[in-house]
Amino acid sequence: MQHTIKSTLSAAFAGSDIPLCIELLHAWLMTAEAGEPEALIREMHPALRPKVVLLMRDLLSCYPETVLGAPVLLLARPDSNACRKRMRYFPLPLPDAEAEQPCADLLFLGWLPMDARLPVAFPFLPHQHTVTVPWFKPTAAIALFRSHASAIEYDGIEVANWWWAELFRPIAGNVRLASRALLPYPDALEAARVLQASANTELPSKQGHFLSDAAWNWAHGEGALFHETYRHMYSDDI
Repeated sequence: MQHTIKSTLSAAFAGSDIPLCIELLHAWLMTAEAGEPEALIREMHPALRPKVVLLMRDLLSCYPETVLGAPVLLLARPDSNACRKRMRYFPLPLPDAEAEQPCADLLFLGWLPMDARLPVAFPFLPHQHTVTVPWFKPTAAIALFRSHASAIEYDGIEVANWWWAELFRPIAGNVRLASRALLPYPDALEAARVLQASANTELPSKQGHFLSDAAWNWAHGEGALFHETYRHMYSDDI
């Protein structure tokens, strides 16, 4: 199956038949298994990879009603030692009526773990993607949002601090959170991996497919800044 789509897609690009490229790739993504989109990109001829990535990003993100991801770094501190002993991890809060819409341009869908593989099935079912976070360890996850066709410039959409605070209010602990970007969700997955590695003073991978060099540098710097901040704040606990 992968060899077939690689050949037919390459031929369509060679003929500059973009509508056929869209049709072929869309049909294939509808039945692709987890991890196959990344494998297809790796197997394409290097000259075609940027074109496949560009087209695949739009199709995976349900353009024009784009599914966006906010790569989020979290560091959680429990309210008490009893809470810490009783529960080693806490689940990230799921959408409810009070926290499902941070602004007019976004609808909160739920969370993806940073190691999630493409494609993500839609309609998105948040209870099938429960994400847990350990205490005192910088951990990245992706908050998933659906935008709408008229919100073309998603760079200008902002998720307000009050919304994050309201979303995490039920958590029995103090959660420090950093999230400053909205990206198409395939890019957000790769950014989250860089964020978590940098926040834990590990070497981030540069082997992504979707994330631009500028976004990679942002995620690396953001993770390093997060590390320095929590190291000073929680040095006695970690």
